[in-house]
Amino acid sequence: MSDRHRESPHAHAADDALLMAQIKAVLAPMPAVDRRRIAQILAAARDRRRTPWQRLRARGDALLERWRFATSPLVRGATLAAAALAVGFVSRGFLMRPPASTPQPTATTVASAPAAKAAAAPLQPVEATADAASLRVPTQFLLDARDVPTAAQVSVVGDFNDWNVTATPLTLENGVWTGTRPLAPGRHVYAFVVNGTTWVADPRAPPAADTDFGRPGSIIIVQAP
Repeated sequence: MSDRHRESPHAHAADDALLMAQIKAVLAPMPAVDRRRIAQILAAARDRRRTPWQRLRARGDALLERWRFATSPLVRGATLAAAALAVGFVSRGFLMRPPASTPQPTATTVASAPAAKAAAAPLQPVEATADAASLRVPTQFLLDARDVPTAAQVSVVGDFNDWNVTATPLTLENGVWTGTRPLAPGRHVYAFVVNGTTWVADPRAPPAADTDFGRPGSIIIVQAP
């Protein structure tokens, strides 16, 4: 007879009991999870990485969340409405309060108001005397320093300054010769003068065909304001 047939009934019972114990262990429900405790642990871990202001704000949010869950929607609505009314009354009282420095009208002031109004001089219409064509518009002139690498001084001349070389000097700022002059609206012819002798047209403006003495020039159109 084989060893399997020689096993006693007690051995089979022990195996069955072990099998049932394993089944019960698998089917047994997991212990209840304390979600609130886990949330507290995670919040504490996050607080260690937050600034004091962030921790204070998180605590305020937590208190607000507890209040929301601890009260009914009706109570929450009534509380928020009361807070809104209180803020509205306070704001209205602050806005409607007269300034401390404002004098209160007296009976004498009220009585003398019609007389002062009657004594005021009538308004007279004022005619405009300034013509748009006579207004001067600040106009900026620019010349790239790379276009005149040998320049030690640069000025702008044109029909607006009688082609005077010294009337409108330019200054060198960040690699650009620049200057501003008020011009009358309309068409103007101009040029740049380098080192007091060399005339240079503006490479970024339309060329002018009516310059004097055959020298190069450019055109600029000034719009009326």
